[in-house]
Amino acid sequence: MKKALLCITICGLITLCGCADAAVISDDVNSAVIESDAIESNVTSESDTVNEENSVPDESETVSVDSSELDEEETYFIDYGDAESFEKDLNDGKNLEGKVVQFLAKEIHPNSKLGYNVWAGEHLNFVSSRNPDINQDDIVTVKTTTIESVLGSWIIRYEKIDNAEVKETTIFSSDLDGEDKGDTISEVTESEKDSKESKNDSKVESKAAEKEEYEKNSYFDIVEESTITNSIGTTIVINKVKAKKDGTVDATFIVTDSNDNVIGKSSDSIVLTKGEYNYFEFHFDADITNARITKNLSINKDSFMVGDRKAVEMVSYNQSEDDLYVTFKQVSDDLGTFAKFKLMLYKGDQLVSTENGYFSVYAKNLNGKDSTDVASLWVYGDDFDRVEYIFEP
Repeated sequence: MKKALLCITICGLITLCGCADAAVISDDVNSAVIESDAIESNVTSESDTVNEENSVPDESETVSVDSSELDEEETYFIDYGDAESFEKDLNDGKNLEGKVVQFLAKEIHPNSKLGYNVWAGEHLNFVSSRNPDINQDDIVTVKTTTIESVLGSWIIRYEKIDNAEVKETTIFSSDLDGEDKGDTISEVTESEKDSKESKNDSKVESKAAEKEEYEKNSYFDIVEESTITNSIGTTIVINKVKAKKDGTVDATFIVTDSNDNVIGKSSDSIVLTKGEYNYFEFHFDADITNARITKNLSINKDSFMVGDRKAVEMVSYNQSEDDLYVTFKQVSDDLGTFAKFKLMLYKGDQLVSTENGYFSVYAKNLNGKDSTDVASLWVYGDDFDRVEYIFEP
């Protein structure tokens, strides 16, 4: 009986403990649920706040943007309003790198040895490695980056500028002459452009009125014609000319036989100096004794590489066995890059041979005014007693 009472008492105690633990657990769960609801409420509230801050405005709303916050393109001020004023200060020794200059693109030479070359004047070469999208007669504004002087010409690398304005200190060529400056750069350059177009029209009319032919033209007169056959059987036709004006001329001889078959073609290009002699030289492998020769002439402008037209003189010459030694003296600082000497070798009044060469190859010591050097030429088999010297700039 006692054992039964003891068991009943123990079971009652266990039941009471279990209920107490369940109540505790239930309270913990309810507390957790309440906390979870509170957290969710807080997250929802924060999310609504964020959404309100980042919400896209309704289409009916107006969005205002301060234009001062946008990046504005830099505006440049023009330092030189034309090529003449710019070149004058370059020649006066001023450092003009970084300056802004506006000029008329007078000529375009995309395949020059320096690169894509825009001529703004006889000695002003604006050079770039890529096509700058500039056409002849365009008004161009650039900022110079590097400027070099090469044989009397200025080689200028640059950056194109689209937004540049005239300022009070902008220099024009008219300022240098003490005249009043025009109202705008465009007026000055447009005037220059109109003048250029007028001159070009006059040139076209002049050329139309007088056709330039090889044997009758306004650039030279033919004063001597010679034909030489050299040791390997090549026929050489030499036409000595006297220049009536400066310029560069190209000539081509096309030789045909009695059946109008072309048996030879040869071309030569020479630089003329008014009042001085020069010669064309044409080479043919075939016998042209009874052939018909068609002679074509083309007139070109001098390259910017052409220097002083009287830069080097021949001082003396002498022959030693098969070598001809010619002493040259430079009399001007402006020796063109491709300046060369041309020699006509005579026996009495008969032309027997010719020689020519670039000073940069045969007389490298010509490096300034009053410098001298000797060119050595092999003249094996040439019997001559007189040498006539021609300088080609």
